[in-house]
Amino acid sequence: MWVLFSLLSAAFLTMKDVSLKQSTSRLSAIQSTAVMLLILCPICLSCIFILEKVNYDVDLVIMMFSAATLDAAAMTFYLLALRNGSLAKVIPLLCFVPVFQLVLNFVFYNEVPSLFGFIGIISAIFFIFYGEGLNLISIIKDKAVNSMICVVLLWSLSSIIHKDGSGQIGAVNWTAHICLVMFLYYLPFLLRIRASTISLSDFSSLIVPALAHLLTLLTFYQAASIGNVAFVSSLRRFSTVFSILIGWYKYNETVTKRLCISIFGLIVSALTITLFG
Repeated sequence: MWVLFSLLSAAFLTMKDVSLKQSTSRLSAIQSTAVMLLILCPICLSCIFILEKVNYDVDLVIMMFSAATLDAAAMTFYLLALRNGSLAKVIPLLCFVPVFQLVLNFVFYNEVPSLFGFIGIISAIFFIFYGEGLNLISIIKDKAVNSMICVVLLWSLSSIIHKDGSGQIGAVNWTAHICLVMFLYYLPFLLRIRASTISLSDFSSLIVPALAHLLTLLTFYQAASIGNVAFVSSLRRFSTVFSILIGWYKYNETVTKRLCISIFGLIVSALTITLFG
């Protein structure tokens, strides 16, 4: 079942990418994130009141706030990446998540990656450079790329917490709590939005991205709670292919042969790390 939930998460993540890309909202990335979380509040509160009551303890609360803090920052960086770069440029970077997870396992748990793990890391780095024309300077100066790399690091950290949290209280309950805590972080920014600066179109254009965000989180947490989180992350990277194909078809984004090779190499690297790392 975790395979099905992983693929569903990839599909919903693609829906989020595309809907955010075509959103007409004039709000900043932080303000847009705050509005999206506001849209989700009624759904999340309903889930918490309807589902089985959660027995809160200090460890669980710390886990919730830690995961929500990481995801709250990642959500803004994600929106910045999509606004400043094309889907074809920034989405493939998400294939770095299993790479970072491997490194973090070494740092925090002293788990040394296997030979295939090292090969996967090196090949992933190579294919990123290959896709960018082997130009380190262009990568460093690209705001969209930098924003998405921040997302990768934050998601790699939070995925470990999400697996434990969703396993304790269930994926739906965990998703609802995480979204509500994230909303608390963004509430001050929401309160600072002037009524004259937000229109009905700004609000309505963020409804689909918000719902897609909720669904991709829910399916990811469910998959992570019953399967290996690295396996789940790798399968979720198929959203890269979906998003780039839609970007090419719908927005006439350029998909070069070099980019196709880079994407294929990144996916193979992620699968290598997952299966043999």
